[in-house]
Amino acid sequence: MNSDNSITPTPRERREAHIHYMVALIGGWLGIFPLVNAAHSFGSAQTVNLMELVFGLYAGDWKTVLLYVAGLFVYAFAIFLAYYLPKHSRINIRLLALGIDALACLAMWRFPTEKSLPVLLYLYPTLFAMPFQWCAFVGAYGYKNSTIFSSNNVRQFVSALTEIWTNGDKSQVIKAKFMGATLLAFYTGVAGGYFCWQSFGNRGFLCALIPIFIASTMMLHYTTKNTEV
Repeated sequence: MNSDNSITPTPRERREAHIHYMVALIGGWLGIFPLVNAAHSFGSAQTVNLMELVFGLYAGDWKTVLLYVAGLFVYAFAIFLAYYLPKHSRINIRLLALGIDALACLAMWRFPTEKSLPVLLYLYPTLFAMPFQWCAFVGAYGYKNSTIFSSNNVRQFVSALTEIWTNGDKSQVIKAKFMGATLLAFYTGVAGGYFCWQSFGNRGFLCALIPIFIASTMMLHYTTKNTEV
């Protein structure tokens, strides 16, 4: 579908969007791990973490600086692998991303709840899993869209609504629906993850294996239909 002119998505595009929504739910679910545990920070994006690194440099807190630098390396390495592997192997990068998400669930489950580890280590499961997922699932309908954070998705959602309401641009309808549905899926995942964490502690992150299994099944099922337009 031409994202500028067409307002009729193809069956294949719809299937890709459905997978994207499920992955966004997973992104919201797993993304809360460092927030509700010791770190109280967001591992899915680097803005705040790099700011904290600068603060650490200013204060001469070299242990904190080292942990943030190592975290940045983990984040960057995940992005490197996500772009390197598709061109140098036959690995299905999207299935691999879901597998990494599943491993992140297990890591989150096993993290000690008594906060005996350095606080910043609670960022590390999302520092690897989330950017890898982000690179593997880039969007649908011709629109770039993140499954692991929402600032740019909110911008695109609001801008699309503005074009529709103020300028009568009906070509933005699919974009608005896609961005809005992704935001809804992401925060449904946040709510689900928080509920399970409140109910079961870190074991609640194992519940994310359910949407991971669903997303994997959808991908394998839809692969047989991807020749349809």
